Amino acid sequence: MMERVLSWALSITLAVLLSIVAYQALSGPVPNAIFGMIALRSGIHAAEPYGRYVVCALQLLAAVLALVPATRRRGAMLALALSVVAMVLHLSPWLGVQLPQGAAVSQALAQGRSLAEINAMGLPTDKGAMFLLAVAIAILSVGSIVVEKAKIEAEARSKAKKPIGAFA
Repeated sequence: MMERVLSWALSITLAVLLSIVAYQALSGPVPNAIFGMIALRSGIHAAEPYGRYVVCALQLLAAVLALVPATRRRGAMLALALSVVAMVLHLSPWLGVQLPQGAAVSQALAQGRSLAEINAMGLPTDKGAMFLLAVAIAILSVGSIVVEKAKIEAEARSKAKKPIGAFA
């Protein structure tokens, strides 16, 4: 019973966080600050908008999979993969742990400013909030994977204890 409650709590929290992140990336200012900075720093200009669309679609897919009990473990694994990639990008020179203020970066990107100009603006940062969100999603994903595995093992043990036969 406790595993069931924990499973639902983790999956709902995971789905809500993934949905919020995807919604913000899709509905926020265009170009998106995070994917725009990745595109500028990496030279991969498809990161904004196409990379953003793919990542948001995967986040929404992971959220839906996490809510369905039969696919919860797969959803958590997809969420874990997405959050690990996000953490790697945050730790790389392409993004950084502390991101500059999103709206100002989006406006500068829309004006066609260069990376040097954006860096020279001295914008306030998020103090690592997006990085910590990726870490939180990774922790929730691992927790969900562990709980789902324990739930499957508990169900297998309970089925093994039941006698098989006409008089059971």
